[in-house]
Amino acid sequence: MLPVDLALRGIIVGISLGAPIGPVNVEIVRRGLRRGFRSGWMVGIGATTADAIYCMAVIAGLTPLIDQLYVRTLLWTLGTGFLLFLGWSSIRPVFVEGRMIVDDAVAFRRSSFTTGFLIAALNPMGIFFWLSVGGGLVASGVDQASDIAGIAAIVFGVIAGLIIWVTTLSLLVHGGRRLVSDTVYRWINFGSGLILIGFGGWFGLQALEGVARLFF
Repeated sequence: MLPVDLALRGIIVGISLGAPIGPVNVEIVRRGLRRGFRSGWMVGIGATTADAIYCMAVIAGLTPLIDQLYVRTLLWTLGTGFLLFLGWSSIRPVFVEGRMIVDDAVAFRRSSFTTGFLIAALNPMGIFFWLSVGGGLVASGVDQASDIAGIAAIVFGVIAGLIIWVTTLSLLVHGGRRLVSDTVYRWINFGSGLILIGFGGWFGLQALEGVARLFF
């Protein structure tokens, strides 16, 4: 199979991973509305970096290690704590006086990248994607890749697909930013925080189930 075809397959995998509603997209919207395009986009780039690492792990044949119950349980647990913290950090400023929609800052963009990376890296649902649908598509492409250039094309395609999605979403959010008042953003921030806490609670239930299977 030609590298171009493999790259297109990777792009499809990347978009299908990035598009579903989840903690990363919620945080892109929240930060994009508050700080503008670059802060929301950097959340997506951080998440893309984590997903690219998982993609390369699948290609390298590390799937059995990633699929270990204790690894998934650890990630569920860490993800629970991080999402609960992130959710509370979103809700708390809602009750503090002062303008919430502000201009971007370099330091905030750096924290956005770290936040996106951690959300994706500690999200076992992303791992499940790579162990199932995404991993299957990538693995079949690797089987058809005749050399290292074909494998590189798949990885490039996945990263490109993810970047296409996060860039599109960030642009849409940035375009709608001018229509959102500070009061409306407070309610959006509050709702986003509740959603993140909801994801954290669900992660916690999965972590407890993993602990029960490990020790009982």
